[in-house]
Amino acid sequence: MRCLGHLIGVILCSSLMGYYLVGGSAVAEQDEAQLRLITEPWSPVSYEDDGIAKGFAVDLVNQLQALMGTDSPIEVLPWARGFSIASATPNVMLFATSVDEERRKQFDFVGPILTSKISLYTRAEDSIEIDSIEELKRAGLIGAYRGSLGEGVLRRAGVSQLLIASFPQQNAKQLMRGRVRFWCQADIAVNSLLAEIGIKPDRVKPVFVISEIDLYLAFSAGTDESVITRWSEALIAYESSGQYSQLYHRWFGELNVPAGVDILWRER
Repeated sequence: MRCLGHLIGVILCSSLMGYYLVGGSAVAEQDEAQLRLITEPWSPVSYEDDGIAKGFAVDLVNQLQALMGTDSPIEVLPWARGFSIASATPNVMLFATSVDEERRKQFDFVGPILTSKISLYTRAEDSIEIDSIEELKRAGLIGAYRGSLGEGVLRRAGVSQLLIASFPQQNAKQLMRGRVRFWCQADIAVNSLLAEIGIKPDRVKPVFVISEIDLYLAFSAGTDESVITRWSEALIAYESSGQYSQLYHRWFGELNVPAGVDILWRER
């Protein structure tokens, strides 16, 4: 019975994926034509190489587009600029995006597509130990990425000693040059960002976790609900096929794969 159930599941998944590849493509092309896709330079999740968008989230979005029969280009923009566009313009998908109370009022979300811990990192030789936000407020300057969830969490906690950068690589450089004592960054991106500036991972260490987050595909206000639902269904089909898990482990090794797909509709 277990084998029969597995076979039925595979057949259903294959049928759903077949719908996107054949029957659903004409409808998808019509509805998706105006959807603008924006991501940020945040390796290995997303980045630009010789003008070409790459990274885990880029690969995922392109795989979902293939299922739906669409081929919209992906723009790689600084986070603050991409977020500003998505906040003011309908028919924009911004990824990969964390969720907070304010963003729930601005966007519809599909996912999660990724999980991560946002931590504060110091240089390896620094002996400091941080056990609370109150200790952190007295411990030194923190480098954070403009508009990031980490910046928001720290500001809401009353942490004011922040040095804000437009690109995450700048914060890493500031840490290594001694301009800041702490670097606020997500664990999944640390090694890649350090490699980009020629620094080995053992030169830094995490000292305090400020947040654990799920990251989503975010759709701007004014995007048709049928478009959002179609992206959700494509992600479910891709996950059910086993390809999602393979892609995740190819980029992130043995990190836990997010389970399940939901639509978080915008709070109105």
